[in-house]
Amino acid sequence: MTFRMHTPLIAIAAMLALGPSLALAQTTPRQEDRAQLNADLASLALERAQLSTDTQARKADHAEGKMAAESRDALRVDHDRLAIQGEAMDIKADQPGTPQRRMDRADRRQEQAQLKTDEQRLDQDRQHGRMAATSADGEKIFQDRQAIKGQEQAIAHDTARLKADNARL
Repeated sequence: MTFRMHTPLIAIAAMLALGPSLALAQTTPRQEDRAQLNADLASLALERAQLSTDTQARKADHAEGKMAAESRDALRVDHDRLAIQGEAMDIKADQPGTPQRRMDRADRRQEQAQLKTDEQRLDQDRQHGRMAATSADGEKIFQDRQAIKGQEQAIAHDTARLKADNARL
């Protein structure tokens, strides 16, 4: 027997010897679907825990007045309100009839116009669901909710596949 003939015979002998054990090592589609369902259920639990954590963080940030609890539009409105208050204090400190007082009044009118514009933008952004009207904490919560929806859809899909696999058996 030459080397060329001997090599295929060894390979065939190995396949026959290992054949039953290789068949046992393979997973069935049902096992794969069950494992995927379990993984999705575990992931859903993690996403719900993250949502709870982010919701608590938003409440705490809002109570403490942290910037993460405010949207960009809301921060602009707050800035405008503070600017108007500052101009009002400047006007009170100015002498009546002075050019400085006239300039401060003009500045206050500009700040009030800017406040009105920013309030309108905030209202429009909220009505249309734009992210500029959403705080950083709110964005995290939104993403968590989207992830939960995705996991719930994946679980429904996996459950349907398991039912189809069980119907075939």
